[in-house]
Amino acid sequence: MSSLARDAIDPPTPLFDEGALELDVRDVMTTGVVTIPEDATLAEAVDAMAAHRIHAVLVIGTRTGAPLGWITTRGLLGLIGVDGGAPATEAITEQPKTIEPTANLRSAIYALAFPGTTRLLVKRRESTEPEGVVTDYDLTVRATRLAGFSRRPG
Repeated sequence: MSSLARDAIDPPTPLFDEGALELDVRDVMTTGVVTIPEDATLAEAVDAMAAHRIHAVLVIGTRTGAPLGWITTRGLLGLIGVDGGAPATEAITEQPKTIEPTANLRSAIYALAFPGTTRLLVKRRESTEPEGVVTDYDLTVRATRLAGFSRRPG
């Protein structure tokens, strides 16, 4: 029997069912955010990423506490060989986009679809403190696990 005929009889399980798309961002986000101050150096940014085994750190303004942008491992590739004492702000490659913790995953998928957006800072509108981060990994792996998706041999 062809795979098309088999799919007509036993349709494949969708990766996201409607229920998963209505989960809250807080249900799948990575809690906490690793930050560095705007006066940190490139070496300090790399050290923070290595110490926490993460792909990005958020640069925070020292006077306002406002998020200035993300330094990502991908963005640092273009700076290999640059003096580690250089300002970390020179390595910001992604602007901080925010999403409410109660927003649904459909909204997060839409926000992450914009070019240059690989992560969303999860925070309440009235708060300056972020609760976490949500990435494409969180949406695909964590959301599908919460929704009970699993691969069935076929």
